[in-house]
Formats: sequence, C-alpha cells, structure tokens
Amino acid sequence: MAIVKARTGIYNIKPHMIAAQAPATDDAVINISSNESAFGASPQAMRAACEAMSSIERYPEQGPERLAEAVAERFGLDAGSIACGHGSDDLLARLARAYLPPGSELIRSVNGYQKVPNYAFANDAVPVSASDRDFAADVDAILACVTDRTRMVMLANPDNPTGTYTDLADVERLKNGLPSDALLVLDMAYAEYVDRPDYADIIALATTSDNVVMTRTFSKIYGLAGMRLGWMAGPRDIIDVAKRIGLTFPLSSPAIAAGMAALGDRDHERIVFETTLGLRETFADRARAMGLKVYDSQTNFLLIRFPDPTRSAIDAHGYLEAHNILARRQASAAFDDCIRFTIGLEHEMETVAETLETFLES
Repeated sequence: MAIVKARTGIYNIKPHMIAAQAPATDDAVINISSNESAFGASPQAMRAACEAMSSIERYPEQGPERLAEAVAERFGLDAGSIACGHGSDDLLARLARAYLPPGSELIRSVNGYQKVPNYAFANDAVPVSASDRDFAADVDAILACVTDRTRMVMLANPDNPTGTYTDLADVERLKNGLPSDALLVLDMAYAEYVDRPDYADIIALATTSDNVVMTRTFSKIYGLAGMRLGWMAGPRDIIDVAKRIGLTFPLSSPAIAAGMAALGDRDHERIVFETTLGLRETFADRARAMGLKVYDSQTNFLLIRFPDPTRSAIDAHGYLEAHNILARRQASAAFDDCIRFTIGLEHEMETVAETLETFLES
C-alpha cells in the first residue's frame, strides 16, 4: 500500500523547548517560561484592538501595508522595504522557503535559537552548527563553516535562550565575509531591550545591504504575543519575494490596529524597558549571590546555570513547578544544567528568588 510522504527533512523536526507543566492545583501560577511581557500591552493598543472588533466581518484590505507605514514612520525606514507577517516566525519561515533549496546549507550558532534547524529541515536543506564561545556567537567559527552550498546564515541577536548579543562590528564582519549569494538573517526579537551602544545602527545595516534582512516582533516589549504580529526589513527584492509567498490577508484587523497603536505609545515602551532592566539586574545579583552562574543578558530573560550536581537544574525546575512557578528548560543537552527565567513582575521575581534560595538550602 502506497503511503503519502512529506518532505524527508520534515521528519527531522523536533521540539526545541521542554514544555512547561502547569501544576495541578488551584493556586496562582507564576508563569515566567515564554518571554512574554509581564507588563502587558499598551492601554492604547488594547483599546485599538477592541475597536477593530466592530468590523471583523471584513477582510483587512491593505492591512500589512498600513502597518508597514506605521513601522517605517516609527523607525525612520522605507515602507517599501518592510513586510509584515503572522509573527516573526512566519517571516523567518517564508525566507527559508524562498531561499533554501533542497541540499543547500543554513548556518547557525550551535547554542543559539534552537528552532533555527527546523527552518532548514522543513525545506530539505541542511542545518550547519558553528561552535560558539560560552554560548555567545563566534563570527569566525560561522565564517569557517561557509561552503559553496551556503545560502543562509540565521543569527538571533540578541539570542534566545542565552540572552547574549553580537555587536555591530562583528555583524558587519559576518556580513562582509559571506558570499554575495548567501543571505544573512538577523532575528532581532529582543532589540528593544538592548542598552549597549555597540548594538546601535544594526537596523541601518539591515536596511542598506543587498543580502541582510532583519526580523522584529510585537510579542516582546509591546506585549502583543497573543496577536502574532511581526515585521521584516531588507532589500526591496527580498521583501517582494517574502510578500509573494505570504498568506492572503496574513494579519487580523485587531492585530493591525493594536500594532499601530503600540508603536505610538512610547511612554509604555519606555516604562516596560526601564522596569524590566531594573528587575533583571536585581534578580541576576540575587542569583549570583546564591552561587549560580548568570549569563549576561540583553533581553527580558536570564539564562542561569546550576553548577552543583546535587542541586541540579532539573531538580530546581521540578521544585519550582511544585511551587507553582513555571520557568523554561531547553531540549538541547548543552542546556541540561540551565534554566531560563523570563523577567516577571517585582513580587513574582521576589517569590522566585525566595523559592530558589529555599531549594538550594534544602
């Protein structure tokens, strides 16, 4: 009997995260597992989304174009060089589908965003993992992996789950070292949380180069994860290709309205940025005082290593879940000793810190 088969590579796709298990109790759960904004969406964005519900019987004609114009105005870009999609994941998948023929190679940093290999597998391309430096991307190692089959390098910057970032000088060096027919894709989902001056101007690089594309999201600092909304900027020909293979009417009317309003509420963005960074540093200091290794982060989360095998990350994760705290472990063995903690509200992070202290002292 004949069996209909999908692309061979699709069967190599595996989960890149270990699913959080909600405690079987009625107690309040502290969910710091998915890097969502604990501070929610802008009130202006929520009002705009609710108002857009009054016309949801209509398709959102020119919706992505209207959002692209708002993005262009906010960041000083050319609207014609922007595509909007159903989250940045949608846009990354479109780029892989368009620019990774079967047998071609996609290079990534080995401990970077763990979903990247799946974009290659889905298109029967080959993921190539470059070594890193204590979880930070190594540009020289990436360039050493380049072959005549390389068609894409995908780099999350800042990265997830590590929180590390690659500065402008290294990104430029990476771009300049790639062949002209290879695309450099910068997944910059956490860009709004970066406070390092040597990260600046990467947007300009992504919008003035022939082979660099940048993806962004509304899921993080804008607090619109449930809306599934993202955008991408790059050369016009690449943006045109990405639009051609997108869904018909890829964005909902409430998502478009919420995104446009969120871009305009700079006060909310500033408050989320400042509060998140303050809580991130406080929690990092607290964890270091417990003897844990905390990786420097430019995001709204911290990756923390548990060096004592008698107080392992696996045991800590189970202890936290038993106390109604959901943090995140990764499927890769490289992170067996680590837990990723999204920065939550102040009282939540205090509870998490106290629970960890109790675990480590027990």
